[in-house]
Amino acid sequence: MSIWSGQDGSGPFSREKLPLIAGIAVGAVVVIALAVVLLWPSDNDGPGDETLSVIGGGGGRVAFISDRDGNYEIYTMNSDGTGERRLTRNSTAESYPRFSYDGTKIAYESNRQNNNDIFTMDSSGGNETKLTDHPGDDLIPDWSPDGGRIAFVTNRDGNYEIYVMNANGSNQTRITNHPDSDFSPRWSPDGSKIVFQSGRTGASEIFTMDPDGNNVRRLTDNQATDELPTWSLDGTKIAFQSSREGTTKIFVMNADGTGQRRVTNGDTGDYSPAFSPDGTRIAFQSTRRSGSELFVVPVDGGATGQLTRNTKNDYVPHWISDNPPPAAVVVTTTTTPARPTTTVRGATTTTTAGRTITTRAGATATTRRL
Repeated sequence: MSIWSGQDGSGPFSREKLPLIAGIAVGAVVVIALAVVLLWPSDNDGPGDETLSVIGGGGGRVAFISDRDGNYEIYTMNSDGTGERRLTRNSTAESYPRFSYDGTKIAYESNRQNNNDIFTMDSSGGNETKLTDHPGDDLIPDWSPDGGRIAFVTNRDGNYEIYVMNANGSNQTRITNHPDSDFSPRWSPDGSKIVFQSGRTGASEIFTMDPDGNNVRRLTDNQATDELPTWSLDGTKIAFQSSREGTTKIFVMNADGTGQRRVTNGDTGDYSPAFSPDGTRIAFQSTRRSGSELFVVPVDGGATGQLTRNTKNDYVPHWISDNPPPAAVVVTTTTTPARPTTTVRGATTTTTAGRTITTRAGATATTRRL
């Protein structure tokens, strides 16, 4: 007797009824799958399910890396996860893409010549330019607000230290000098500070310093690991990842280190925060689904939205506005016995030390007397 039919061949699983049964089964599977996708919980990241109101907020574009096409390459997408576009096509890995403040360029690291060097390209891809060429590894670039300089990390002197160079790769200058590693430099939007992580106190903590390496100030103080700091565009907040509560999560603090609070929840790790241009949201990478994907969370915490969905891994987002403000300027005032002179990068103006100037709409800078 066949399991598909009764003795008369007309049982509930008769061959004549199999196509209908199969169609019903397939339909049921599709409905269940759609329900899983739409109703999948947000890993205890806030009340309710994943909300579309979180996705797309803040506007602009997001740069990130992905291995979806084999090796790690740089991609961009809209802030709602649409319009994904691959920018680099190499047989080796690229990482840490960083938009210039005016949105026209991307700096990044690449190991296409057997060690990591810093490159730049147009934000639409193309015109790739190699800026560093050293046997050591040069990593994690970041633009100054005026676009004239790039900070980066290198181990060319032994341990990892922070350097600054001109945007064309010239005048590579070391600005930190410590036996422990200094890492992840990020320029403040007004150009007056660089935030970075360092193991100089025994654990990885967050610090700020002047762009010349002076006036180092510690912002976090615990025995956990605080890493990958980044500024909000208005310069009032710093987001970072921390393992201080066990699993690595995204935290936010004021620019002076006060008001430290956790933003993401759940049992899986969250990494590499990036503020939205309007400061209301934070993009980050997480393994809360299969593989590493990109998510968005309100800056005050709550339900998360998922930006990328694929079977591979997406990492290190950086978010920029579709209409970035005019680049800030860097002002250096030098005093001589004869008269003070002022050099302004990015604008032509005259001012006096200590006075805040406006060089064009939306761009301000404060002079510093040397």
